[in-house]
Amino acid sequence: MYKLALAPVSAVGIALALTILPVAAQSEATVDVLYAGSLVTPMESAIAPALRSRGIDFAGEPGGSKKLANFIAAGVRTPDVFISADPALVAALKDRVASATNFARTKLGIAWTDKSRYAAVLANVGPGKASLLAALSTPGLVIGRTDPKLDPKGVYTVLAIKEIAGTENERRLFGDDENQDQIFPEEDLLARTELGEVDVGFFYQTEALARHLHFVPLPAGKASTVTYTLAIMKNAPHPDRARAFADFILTGAGRGLLEAAGLEYVTAPGSR
Repeated sequence: MYKLALAPVSAVGIALALTILPVAAQSEATVDVLYAGSLVTPMESAIAPALRSRGIDFAGEPGGSKKLANFIAAGVRTPDVFISADPALVAALKDRVASATNFARTKLGIAWTDKSRYAAVLANVGPGKASLLAALSTPGLVIGRTDPKLDPKGVYTVLAIKEIAGTENERRLFGDDENQDQIFPEEDLLARTELGEVDVGFFYQTEALARHLHFVPLPAGKASTVTYTLAIMKNAPHPDRARAFADFILTGAGRGLLEAAGLEYVTAPGSR
């Protein structure tokens, strides 16, 4: 596990950051966070309001973790905190990172809605009445996934199907890794799946739960379990708020909110 110890956060510092800021200063107490797009629903609907109630303005920007890491590496973005769905992307930022913790994980799987033309076929995968490969091979089935050039989920999807079905079957299902008939930005893929324009998409369990999609996890393998890493950036514009945000997510009230959204925490309560 890639893990660097987070800098200690004093009780006084957290209190100042989260509870007793003067009313006049609260509107200016912003924490800038770049985070994996798969967390957009819990971040915007649960984490942001909870922080606002504590006097912190959550300025979050979701996106593919690889794309966001590239922004940071190029100096295009200078966030306080980066939450990645791939620990290796944080490790590659090296001296730009002050501290990092692998804190939670989720599962990769297929998801669909009742609007899918093949909902009945896909529903047989969960109970084991049909194999995943057979369901995905249904003639006319429209598959959606994210771009492996920009999003770790796109990479995990390709690798997981290779693990499950072999390289030949993966190529038969997906064609080229960057097959534009199947690849969509994360937000577009969710919307198209919900509308039934995409019959089945590859999503994390957190996304499916948040959007009330039918979900079947992929068989256990190296690429089917995804780990989230929270990194405080060395040049964070708001270092005190960055540390307070990390405490909120790792061991504070934010942990319960993200667990309710489907994340499985891998750090013990109170640990660093």
